Amino acid sequence: MARRHTQRVLISCSLVACPALGQSTALSEPDTTQVRVVPRVAEPERLVRPLTRRHRIVSVRYPQAQEGVDRFRASIPELVDFANEETQLEDIVFVGEELRLADPQIGTPLMLFLTGNLAPLPFTSEEKIWLGTYLRGGGLLYAEDVRARRILGSDVAQSGTPFDVRVKALLADSRVLGEQAQLWQRITHEHPIYHTFFEFLAGPPLSNTSGRTRGANRVTELEILQLRERTVAIFSDLNISYGWASLDASGRRRALQFGTNLLIFALAEHRAGPTR
Repeated sequence: MARRHTQRVLISCSLVACPALGQSTALSEPDTTQVRVVPRVAEPERLVRPLTRRHRIVSVRYPQAQEGVDRFRASIPELVDFANEETQLEDIVFVGEELRLADPQIGTPLMLFLTGNLAPLPFTSEEKIWLGTYLRGGGLLYAEDVRARRILGSDVAQSGTPFDVRVKALLADSRVLGEQAQLWQRITHEHPIYHTFFEFLAGPPLSNTSGRTRGANRVTELEILQLRERTVAIFSDLNISYGWASLDASGRRRALQFGTNLLIFALAEHRAGPTR
């Protein structure tokens, strides 16, 4: 990203009339125009990293998560198979794993994948510290509030669900990101995540959200959390990953295409490295 160049700004120009309005430019008093030099503002630098062949996507396991309610074990295996087949990236392969944050084998994955519905997130102090270090060091978390088809209810695609609140509280914990985790934003349709490989001109796929959901709290967009212009977390209320796991889900291919974009975006962020 280019640095901002020093700019010269003209201030305190005491013209009686403005030429932009097509009026006289006669001066009624001595010209007091001043020139001020604006200090150069250094944008965050990135520690560019080389790419390895194998890139791990870790699905976060935690004790209270119930299969088919808070998580779908097939989501990541199905996604990485699809992404590897569709992208055919030279010397790059995505690999799915399932680990706890405290697992000594967790290392530094390309992306963490965390889902939930009703289960609490009882991470230990050590796990929270590790998560904060991982995210500040260039890691990416994709978290999603999920529903199986049989339990799609009125709160799917709604903000403020239990999992929504728990994930944001987890990241705002002083042992994770603290106050830096307060500035969540909606992702615009121009964001690279919608254009990295497959095109999503209208934003995220919505086929796995409930058509019964209505009202002012209806969610149709993803949220993003950035630290010094680098993405550290993406949050979804849209149940997209259910489409990865379920072979008969409506709009499954589009869901997998979006997941592929997510992996390519994570790869680009990893290559760019953490901010200094």
